[in-house]
Amino acid sequence: MKEKRILAEESRRKNVPPAVNEAYAKTLGELVGCKTVFTADGTNQGEYDRFYAIVARAFPRLTARAQRLQFGGGCFFYVLRGKNAVKNVLLMSHHDVVDGGDGWQTDPFTPVVRDGALYGRGTIDTKTPLFAQLQACEELLAEGCDLEGLNLYIGSSHNEEVCGDGMVLATDYFRENGVYFDTVLDEGGAITTGMVPGFRGKSAMVAVHEKSRHLYRCTARQQAKGHGGLNPTTDNALSRMSAFIAEVNRRKLCKGRFYPEVRATFTAHAPYMDFPMKLLFGHFGLFAPLIKRIMLGIPQARAMLSTEISFTTCFAGSRDNPQVRAREAEATLFLHCVREDDLCACLEKLRAIGKQYGVEIEEVLRDYCEPTDFTGRPYRVLESVLHENFPDVVVAPFLLTAGTDARRFTGLAGSILRFAPIDLDKAQFASIHGANEHIKVENIGQCVCFYKDFIQKI
Repeated sequence: MKEKRILAEESRRKNVPPAVNEAYAKTLGELVGCKTVFTADGTNQGEYDRFYAIVARAFPRLTARAQRLQFGGGCFFYVLRGKNAVKNVLLMSHHDVVDGGDGWQTDPFTPVVRDGALYGRGTIDTKTPLFAQLQACEELLAEGCDLEGLNLYIGSSHNEEVCGDGMVLATDYFRENGVYFDTVLDEGGAITTGMVPGFRGKSAMVAVHEKSRHLYRCTARQQAKGHGGLNPTTDNALSRMSAFIAEVNRRKLCKGRFYPEVRATFTAHAPYMDFPMKLLFGHFGLFAPLIKRIMLGIPQARAMLSTEISFTTCFAGSRDNPQVRAREAEATLFLHCVREDDLCACLEKLRAIGKQYGVEIEEVLRDYCEPTDFTGRPYRVLESVLHENFPDVVVAPFLLTAGTDARRFTGLAGSILRFAPIDLDKAQFASIHGANEHIKVENIGQCVCFYKDFIQKI
């Protein structure tokens, strides 16, 4: 009964008049038409400049009223300072996109409205959220909103897709200047269908954490001294590195466990699930061992329960002289972790194996992200805004296994949430970084309404 009630409430969503949505789509189309694909040599700088000019023209009140900060080649922040401000809130996105690729029915950088949807690269990832954030601010300023008690930041990176330096430089600036954010809202979650087993409705998936990324250099060195031809041995650097990699891959070092945000994803949906999933997830504590065993057998699900271990590169020897045995072998180890204690436990096991094979493990990058409390006020505000704007969805926290720029704000924000109010069907979900990326025109207006309500409520 609950699912039927939720599905029936789609007609009660907040909507804007068709003419307004058409105007939104026109402006968004101009932004989508800019080929903001980041290249290190600045090949597309003219497209970026055109993008910034459109933003300044399309949002005149915001441009006139806000302070504009810029970092690197184009990561920008608009800052609106409210009366008696006691906290800072940041709405995030990125305006760079991946290149068009093959398989498009239209030119990816020539926006086209067809069958009620706007097609073009970036319509989902993430020019629509950026447009909606800017448009929400523009309309609130026109309505006389004074942002009482709040400093509002809107930030957008120019090189997120290549793990660039835009938000890194921005967070360095905020850290040096003592700017702390009460709430950060970035991309990462959306309104989806069919993402939770046994649930046929729509889910508003709010990522409250993302897996951390860590890199380690593994090195094996030749132990035998002297002339290689006079000291033949199979116990060389390359063979020991190969044995180490094989042993790590063979061993199940990380057993997996249910984290609070993962458990909450399923318990939030349990009342609306079909049988037998409703029985399983409705009695999570009783059936947790069975659920875990099933999930660990599914790669996408296993990623939510444990640390992923993979070797990304391996080098040894010389291409110019392959007859000479490699005196040193080096591999890069990638750890994708949910919690810091997982990382420490995994490293202890890895170093023990490394010791057996004479392999040293050295840290190269530790990129840890703190989880957000989804019982706190910022999440509850977001949840209430979602219920008001999208009464047909189930709102649930979840663990993001991909990465966002929001992780850069670990230590600089009390709450980091990842959600954009884009209603994705299966075709749209498949189009992210793929062909025929598009957004429904009516959903553009829904995004603007969402951000207006969130800004006022937070």
